[in-house]
Amino acid sequence: MKKGLIYAIIASSLWAIVNPFIKIGLSFDIPPMSFAGIRFTLVGVILFTYSWHKGMFREILDNLRLFLLLIFINIFLGYSLFYFGVDLVSSAISSIVMGLTPLVNVLLAHLLANNDKLNRYKIISLIVSLLGLFLIIGMGSNGQALDWMGITGILTLLACICFQGYSGILVSEHKVKLNPAFLNAVQMFFGGLLLYAVGVGTEGYHSFIGKPSMFYICLAVLVIVSVFGFSLWFAALQEKEAKVSDLNMCRLINPILGAILSWVMIDEEHPTFSTVAGMIIIVSSLIIYFKGADIMQRIRSKR
Repeated sequence: MKKGLIYAIIASSLWAIVNPFIKIGLSFDIPPMSFAGIRFTLVGVILFTYSWHKGMFREILDNLRLFLLLIFINIFLGYSLFYFGVDLVSSAISSIVMGLTPLVNVLLAHLLANNDKLNRYKIISLIVSLLGLFLIIGMGSNGQALDWMGITGILTLLACICFQGYSGILVSEHKVKLNPAFLNAVQMFFGGLLLYAVGVGTEGYHSFIGKPSMFYICLAVLVIVSVFGFSLWFAALQEKEAKVSDLNMCRLINPILGAILSWVMIDEEHPTFSTVAGMIIIVSSLIIYFKGADIMQRIRSKR
């Protein structure tokens, strides 16, 4: 297996666990943008201590456009939408919807990337993923169609995927290869500060001091995931001949692991027909994407 694909699988597995921890963290009277801002600023501080090097300010200036786009699009827009989306729907549904990241990102890669076009197996896998999403929207998490809040949450999460997918293409096609940990440090630190400042201005100040221990456990897990997740993801994107669409298909790990953790960790969330069926349908598109040609070849050979 190629190194880039291994990095992408590990990063996707780490990201899969964040939804229930975000959901629990938000229950301790701290609004979404402020919570996200605290998390990413801490991540940036940790990564800067590791990736600090001579000439890094010149490196930032030389690649200023990339850094500004990542700070604004990937962190500020992407994660403010992500936290609001997670707050509006159940953790299991948000995990399953985020499993549609490949659906959106493969389409973005087809439209924007230079070497990443659709083929018939990719198209079929995208259609299958979409059917899984429609099942979740139509039946919700309790056999009833989602209300306006649930649909808004799903649309918010889909918008988050679009912003993050575009930022991934920017990193993949950037001509100058940067240290992934340093790249992550810059976007996390400054993006986190921006999130927190806007959060305080729009949501009001909410102290994160003196919270129950569970809040800090959730925050610590989310910080650790971000420290390693994005660094590995950027390393995967910068691997030679890496295709954004192939790497993003690894993120179909998210609906399985994320939904299972949500059902285990959050008392009021339980597996239902719609969530399990939607998860299976979405994940099955991964098999079609990677193995569709092999499966068809075996069927033809048996004939």
